[in-house]
Amino acid sequence: MKLKVYFTCFIIISFIVLGSSVNKKHLQQETVSINFEVDTLAQGLIVPWEIAFLPDKTMLFTERNGNLRIFRDNELLKKPAFTFKNIETTKKMGLLGLTIHPDFSKNKQIYLAYNYRIKEKSLLRVVRFEFRNDTLIKPAVIIESIEANPNHTGCRLVFGPDKKLYITTGDADHSILAQDLKTLNGKILRLNDDGSIPADNPFVKSDTARKEIWSYGHRNPQGIDFQPNTGHLYSSEHGPSGGDEINRILKAANYGWPIIHHTGTKKGMISPLVEYTPSIAPSKLIFYTSDVFPNLKGDILLASLRGESIIRLGLNKGKIVEQEVLLKNKYGRIRAITEGPDGFIYVSTSQMDPPEGTPRPGYDMLLRLRPADGENKRQSFENFKIVKLQNNEVNTTKLIYKQLCSSCHGENLEGTEKAESLLDGKWNYVSNKKDILNILKNGITEKGMPAWEGAINQSNMEKIADYILNMSAPKKD
Repeated sequence: MKLKVYFTCFIIISFIVLGSSVNKKHLQQETVSINFEVDTLAQGLIVPWEIAFLPDKTMLFTERNGNLRIFRDNELLKKPAFTFKNIETTKKMGLLGLTIHPDFSKNKQIYLAYNYRIKEKSLLRVVRFEFRNDTLIKPAVIIESIEANPNHTGCRLVFGPDKKLYITTGDADHSILAQDLKTLNGKILRLNDDGSIPADNPFVKSDTARKEIWSYGHRNPQGIDFQPNTGHLYSSEHGPSGGDEINRILKAANYGWPIIHHTGTKKGMISPLVEYTPSIAPSKLIFYTSDVFPNLKGDILLASLRGESIIRLGLNKGKIVEQEVLLKNKYGRIRAITEGPDGFIYVSTSQMDPPEGTPRPGYDMLLRLRPADGENKRQSFENFKIVKLQNNEVNTTKLIYKQLCSSCHGENLEGTEKAESLLDGKWNYVSNKKDILNILKNGITEKGMPAWEGAINQSNMEKIADYILNMSAPKKD
């Protein structure tokens, strides 16, 4: 079934929180008109996580439950190209990243990432296959045994202009791993197409770092793409309780997590180009290159999950200077976005994604954006307006605690494998409210406890401290 929806969108350009690159001397509000049609190409899917096109214009996409699907000649083939067995599909895990080898026409190679489990441990693996006769053959492991987690796994794959494979990994909900150069978590990795280590990787001669690492200090990057012409690499990253990021990725650079986050700064660490609070939950990003939508050409298009939209980001000399929002609250959570060989924009929804996504009839979907009747001319934006958006969520103390603390300390302070229970009164670092506030403010970064100063205000820190003290107090019979 293919459904068409027609839109003419008048979109207010706005910014949420920017770093020091913002020019605040000339601020005004601008609008732009974008005319497009939305075709529903497929429905009833299970979290289509990544979309890629073959040279013959066949579309491949992954479903997180383990299916590699084929969309060809405007039709979804009923039989999956391949179904992965024995993969880990708890919460956000499953069949994830997909990318096509730049020399696919010669070697027929594609790369896929998926989670798997060995005993009690969840892991991530990237495998190269040959795609022949609409199925996968000749699997070859590129990299594996990367620690994974139901929430912070990554994992986007892309080939660079250098024909090297770039892989994003999450911190596996163990934040200090992002700073540990002996692990592959919280990193962007760079490999040759056969999984070997490029000779010019930044840590290739180090005895104390993994040689696959290109950059580190990441929390959970789920988008990565190269800017045409410059070859500069950009990424999108999920932050803690807001603090979502857009970054330009530099060789050997440290992006700070968990030592800095949101708009925090520290010498030797890189702060984001753009920081989003409240969270928009950024997923995949791409640079749009076609003339089909000339008012988008050269810009970043960002899939937004919690923001339920596509966000356009305009760049000027490496700095983000404008933003607009497409499809806001029209189709739900947007997981993947890809430019097709026809110049149209292909996106997937991510509603079958509890607890964040609420399933709807017919979901998940594969959508196509193409020009409608009317002009789509590029407009000039010399100025932009900074707008501090308001968080419409009710941030109760329990919700704040859950967002910031529960992944390590448990939803009821019962502890996890990462941190001991706070219910028994045997605390290693604190004895009173003042101590709790100090740790909330400054963190214990060597133990993976981030510093929350700048992410939450003093009033909410007070509430969390009181909540911890009340929950851990001895209960009267």
